[in-house]
Amino acid sequence: MKSRVFCTCLLFLIAGCKGQGSSDPPTASASPQASAMPAPLASAPSQNPTTTSTTFSGDAGPPPIPMRADQPAPPDSVPTTREIAGYTIVAALRTDAPPSPRQPDANAQAIESAKKKNEPHLTIDLGASHARMIFGRGLPVAEGAELRARVDRYGYVLLLEPASYRVIAPGAMRALFAERRVDVAPLAPGEVKGGDESGKRLGVTTRRFEVTTRAARATFDIARVADAGESGPVLCRILLDWMGASPSTLLCAPDDVPLHAEFHWTTRGVFVFDAISIVRRLDMAPSDLSTPPAISNFVAGPLPPQGGDVLLTPTELAVLHNGAPDQRDALRLFNSTDILRFVYADGAPIAWVAPGARIDVPSLTKGKYAVEWRTFFADADTPPVITPVPGTSESGVMDAGTP
Repeated sequence: MKSRVFCTCLLFLIAGCKGQGSSDPPTASASPQASAMPAPLASAPSQNPTTTSTTFSGDAGPPPIPMRADQPAPPDSVPTTREIAGYTIVAALRTDAPPSPRQPDANAQAIESAKKKNEPHLTIDLGASHARMIFGRGLPVAEGAELRARVDRYGYVLLLEPASYRVIAPGAMRALFAERRVDVAPLAPGEVKGGDESGKRLGVTTRRFEVTTRAARATFDIARVADAGESGPVLCRILLDWMGASPSTLLCAPDDVPLHAEFHWTTRGVFVFDAISIVRRLDMAPSDLSTPPAISNFVAGPLPPQGGDVLLTPTELAVLHNGAPDQRDALRLFNSTDILRFVYADGAPIAWVAPGARIDVPSLTKGKYAVEWRTFFADADTPPVITPVPGTSESGVMDAGTP
């Protein structure tokens, strides 16, 4: 028994040494928004490599308790009487999907504008052993929705609106982001290796770790960020959940913050989490991190059903192709698969469609478009199909017809 305790303690001493020193981003006096420009970080000293493939041990304190989706989250103990320090990260979510072909009438400038406008991104607040993700555009979960997590509980709290919340159990992050569902997938400890310096991101030295699960092989570039505390490890749990790794997987220690992660799925495709800015905050309101919010009602059950969403305005859709203003019509979309899919027209993201759902994309200039159906995580897609407008595109079908 003494030997086991000594080994466990030694493990945590090693984990705590995954990088001495710190980095301190510039302080912001006002809350940065999703449009904040990248802020450089001070360089951290070189770190000693760490290699591990184990999980957290309860000997370091009471292990986090999993939350249940059918029960309210326990009240939070985050301070409520004063502002707290922390960090705000803006992160882009990208895939390695090849660019779509464009038809002769395509408006390249309008297409690039649509792609930039709908690049999926998250605004992430870290502080007080908590993490909060605010959903941006280009995601199946509504813009402005919040996902919150705290270090002493496994699982998450989702706020689609400020007055109510749902508890999302561990293992549901992939389904939430990819399918707008809260189905729980099996989790298992990830195998973690590495710890060598991997260069710099946002001006700070990072260490690279490789995590392997049955779903993916991922690389994480992790920085030491002064006073981030246990909020970075909470963010790590969310990213690990995407690849089916248990939240107890030992990857991030206190003051560790993931700035970049690449997920190589065992099926196909690559998905990238990339921090494009990080700003130190001294003005975080504790109520913005409380998990759950102090004044909010618990709601059980799945998310409200939604068949899909058109991602561009009628004006933006109309200019994707060159043509006369009176030559506008609709593209009908039908998702015959069991997975939510995003639809691209000549490379521009125009809509997402839930499984079994049909929606119309109006205001497109009449003509032919290269239409593609892709999954959010880019682990499945179909080749582009030349489709007329007016016309119909069905996921998984290799040709399209007029109505």
